[in-house]
Amino acid sequence: MTVTRDGATGEFADRPVEQFATGFQRTSVHRVDHGYVLVRRPGSHRPTPLEPPHPEALAALRALRTAEMRLVLPVAVDDALHYRVPGTGVAAKLSVPGDCGIPNAHVASALHGTGAALRQLHAEVPVSVARAGPPGPARLAAWLQSERPPAGPGAAGALHSVALRRLGSERWRRVLDWCEELAAGHARDVFLHGAPSLGSIVVSPQFPHGWLMIGEDLARGPADHDLGWLLGEFVEWRMTLHRPVPAQVPPMDPEAYEAAHAALLKGYGPLSDPVAAGRAAVLRVFTHAHDFAAYMGWHEELFEYTAKIAELIDDEGTRAITVP
Repeated sequence: MTVTRDGATGEFADRPVEQFATGFQRTSVHRVDHGYVLVRRPGSHRPTPLEPPHPEALAALRALRTAEMRLVLPVAVDDALHYRVPGTGVAAKLSVPGDCGIPNAHVASALHGTGAALRQLHAEVPVSVARAGPPGPARLAAWLQSERPPAGPGAAGALHSVALRRLGSERWRRVLDWCEELAAGHARDVFLHGAPSLGSIVVSPQFPHGWLMIGEDLARGPADHDLGWLLGEFVEWRMTLHRPVPAQVPPMDPEAYEAAHAALLKGYGPLSDPVAAGRAAVLRVFTHAHDFAAYMGWHEELFEYTAKIAELIDDEGTRAITVP
């Protein structure tokens, strides 16, 4: 195994401690001295390559000094991006049944720091270093514009038929309009993380602060889009809170959800563009439904997703950006 000074890993002697894959992305986690390297590679059906930040954006992010959150930037190695992280615990693990071994207070602290870091990114990184709108909505827009199945790999065509029938053409057009507006850009746009997620927030059992992986989805767009995108994941998390789990598996903790949700909003502070945040939450849930169908396959829960997406479209995501 060789590890460079900036954390990029050339080869690994040991098997990964974790690995998972979809048609969109393959991820493996490898133990190295004083931490881990998380390696992301494109999946077999990914429509675009994984790309690191261009030098101008990389320099701007390295110059940023965040108070509560450590930013983790990727290093390109062949077709992969490598992130040097202190542990394997990510906030997303709280959204699946079972005990991930991370104190709830540390998760809430990391989410508070994430909110503050996103606000700082928008305010202090020049929007000029971002080259395009957010990639998730762009991917969703291409699928929405598909005239007929298969409309993409896997079960993307099946979801296209079900969702169009359940949502109706008016809702469909509204969502496509939101995506196209993001792609067009506006003078008021700010620099965006592009796709913050619970899976990109590393939480340590030992330290109350967290680490935010950033770099492969950098974008420009309206203020509060990043926050809304992340809040969309909380909508999905809440959908799973009361589902039955096997008797031997600890259920998810609603209090952990509430604390993390409130901490994120408090860390971010007052929204300057609630409409953009609400729409971003809708787009996040819809994009995830598409990505699951296209890159993992069909699941009966997608029927539940289409019903929830219809509700979210009707109020432009307002319920997603308020403390429950």
